[in-house]
Amino acid sequence: MTKDGQPQAIDTVDKQGRAGVPAEDGAPRGMGGWVLRSGVERALRGQHPLVAAHVAAVRRKHPGITPAEVVGRLSSQYQAAVAVTGGVGGAIAIIPALGTVASLATAGAEAFAALDAAVLYTLAVAEVHALPTEDPERRRALVLGVVVGAGGQAVLRKVTGRTRNWAEEVTEHLSLPRLGLLNNGLARWFVKRYIVRQGVLALGRALPLGIGVVIGAVGNVVTARAVVRSAEVAFGPPPAAWPAGETR
Repeated sequence: MTKDGQPQAIDTVDKQGRAGVPAEDGAPRGMGGWVLRSGVERALRGQHPLVAAHVAAVRRKHPGITPAEVVGRLSSQYQAAVAVTGGVGGAIAIIPALGTVASLATAGAEAFAALDAAVLYTLAVAEVHALPTEDPERRRALVLGVVVGAGGQAVLRKVTGRTRNWAEEVTEHLSLPRLGLLNNGLARWFVKRYIVRQGVLALGRALPLGIGVVIGAVGNVVTARAVVRSAEVAFGPPPAAWPAGETR
């Protein structure tokens, strides 16, 4: 871990002696880490089959839409979805007597719903860019690199040698052994950040008198916008046009 709290991305080597891969020291520790890492894997497996249909549905609903416009709509849908999720959690706290307890009890489900939405959004943007995500390791590195935020971006920049548009390198060129080591480091960092972030949001959503509704919705949207910004760095500008002859 670096002094500014980002995952260590230097002074480490992979099995082939190349620098820039976080050192491998096992899976995230503790029951909370195990549950969250399992949730990531479930989200990656569950959302991947939906991605192509999700993008195709947007294109069918808006004939002639450009790739950039699809990405914009995907971003809006993602942010709207997590705003509703956060708002619902806060609304539960309005219920007299049991509201706060119920809101805290549903915090885990809300956190995983937000994670599902982030995974679907990231993979859908990859679909627009025509990047392959069939391999689990490549898919995992891509999603974690985007969702972790600034720390993930710093690691991917060092590993790929690119300051932007590193998603193509991850999905098409990096070796699988190297990706395995990278994913271990990213997963540990993701667990630490996500547990803290969702814990703070859960406490905010549990506030009574309707305050939790605002905190839940706004907090989730702020987090989603950070993911959108990370995706913009990772993928770069969308293609100018769809591949010739492709129809939806």
